[in-house]
Amino acid sequence: MVFWLSKTKKRVGFTDEVADQTLLAVVQKELQNQPHKSFGDLCKEALWHYLYVPESVKPTRKSADASDTIAELQGQLRSLEERVAAREASRLDALEQQLQQLSLQVGQLAIALNQRGNYQPPQHAYLEPIPEPHPEPESEPEPVAPPKPVDPLLQRLSSFIDDF
Repeated sequence: MVFWLSKTKKRVGFTDEVADQTLLAVVQKELQNQPHKSFGDLCKEALWHYLYVPESVKPTRKSADASDTIAELQGQLRSLEERVAAREASRLDALEQQLQQLSLQVGQLAIALNQRGNYQPPQHAYLEPIPEPHPEPESEPEPVAPPKPVDPLLQRLSSFIDDF
């Protein structure tokens, strides 16, 4: 049994010499181009190539499969993000249109309220009829004013109109 083949970490040192610094720069560039690989992966690949180990003896590359899967998942994620962004933009446009319509309606309602003398609220069926007074022989009945009709929509929107 070879002791140094067990799972141990080996160090690689780069000196200030031009050759070492050039090699280090190439390694860093390669790691940027292949972010799914580590420095150890690059060293192993170089050793397999340098030592002329036949392809049949090399271990299967799970990292290549993983990198393909990662790239595919990233593409799916980008596609999903684009679809979600488009759907949210569509919803935002619809909300903006509704807000514009509501603002227009509030403005029209404000104009109508300013011209209140000309404005007659609609009579609703939910108002109770006014009972007719029965004449009493002893005293004359006082005339009863009809209740002022209340529009529930106007009541809810009055606070908005005051703010407007």
